[in-house]
Amino acid sequence: MNFRKGYFILIVMLLILLIGCSKSPSNNEDEQFTPAQTDIVSKHHGIVNLTRLKDFIQNVSKGKEDKIRVVSYSKEGDPIISDITYNLETLEVTSDTTRDEYGDNTIKTYKCKTIEVIKNENNQDEYVLTGCSGYEIPYYLGVD
Repeated sequence: MNFRKGYFILIVMLLILLIGCSKSPSNNEDEQFTPAQTDIVSKHHGIVNLTRLKDFIQNVSKGKEDKIRVVSYSKEGDPIISDITYNLETLEVTSDTTRDEYGDNTIKTYKCKTIEVIKNENNQDEYVLTGCSGYEIPYYLGVD
């Protein structure tokens, strides 16, 4: 009798574990991401809310705390979210690729030294973060 009771409890616990670990309908891959109106959106044809990005760069150069969200898209159209905070000492970037089907599906944080605007070979302005710990190339924000 004790064996059956223990076996029953084990089965119930396994079922609870399986149900708890299963994907819920509110998982990121089932939700369609829509950027907020205040987000800076970097698309292949330019940057939406470019003025806000320029204001952020100006605030950083003046030593004023600020934060922005940059939403860029993979080749397949999946959003990659970069939350950038300037805290008077460093630029901290939290990169979220969990919505990118072919990405590394991670959330990583980098501390960067500067934000720069550089001219590319097509004479367009590229916005990048440089001197990022754990990220060897400039962290690309967008081109306009």
